[in-house]
Amino acid sequence: MPRIAVVADSTAGMSSVYAAEYNVEIVPLSIHIQGQSLRDGVDIDAERFYELLPDSSPLPTTSQPSAGDFIQVYNRLAAQGYDGIVSVHLSSGISGTCASAELAARDVSIPVEIVDTPCAASASLFAAEAAVRAAARGAPLADVARLSRRVAMQQRTVFAVDTLEYLYKGGRIGGAAALVGSILQFKPLLHFVDGKITALERVRTSARALRRSIEVMSEWLGAETPVLARVIHAAAPDRGEQLAALAQEALNVVEMRIGDVPPVLGAHVGPGTASICCCPVEVAGL
Repeated sequence: MPRIAVVADSTAGMSSVYAAEYNVEIVPLSIHIQGQSLRDGVDIDAERFYELLPDSSPLPTTSQPSAGDFIQVYNRLAAQGYDGIVSVHLSSGISGTCASAELAARDVSIPVEIVDTPCAASASLFAAEAAVRAAARGAPLADVARLSRRVAMQQRTVFAVDTLEYLYKGGRIGGAAALVGSILQFKPLLHFVDGKITALERVRTSARALRRSIEVMSEWLGAETPVLARVIHAAAPDRGEQLAALAQEALNVVEMRIGDVPPVLGAHVGPGTASICCCPVEVAGL
């Protein structure tokens, strides 16, 4: 039976304990805040990041792992006797993380399959977990990567931000959308198209944004489809709980998890953000 290792980056939002339990190697991105360069999930956690954010001027910036960071992890896995690696990462449309991983893969003695999710956060988590399950069943490298990519492509994610300031200043969304949102006080619903963040709809209130997020998810996947769901929030636990409750009322949620928006992503979406990601159970390979 082939031994296939699974690697993810810190934007998937796996804790070190969780990653150890599922035997996933985490490569952290970095966040630069108040004159410090900190590794996401290693040197700073979500709680501490959101404490620092209101007093951070200029706004924090982020950076991808280097190819060398990936080479260290890949070589260590090769030395441990793995036959191949599936490396799952946030969209190349918003980060150079996949490019670093692809560069590193050229200098490793075992084959590495890079899974470029067209999204981030929970989508990467679900894709990595699917890879873990396939590897545990003894699937060959190509099949492990194929299942992970299928999850990445068929999950659906929608998120509501409290302000477009962070995305606009970070260059992750067009200036026109930011201008409209700030002047008219819309609460934008956002999603990923072709691996990039774009506006889905604009609604008037935060409460309506949460309700509409679930309506959209139902339209995408169907209210009866059994799904895995994960809600994440940026220093907004009440909004996270409300979004999860709405999902459980309107969707066929088999499993619901609630977590934090990781610091590197929180630097770009800002506090108050709430997101839901759903993946059909059948697609997830359960």
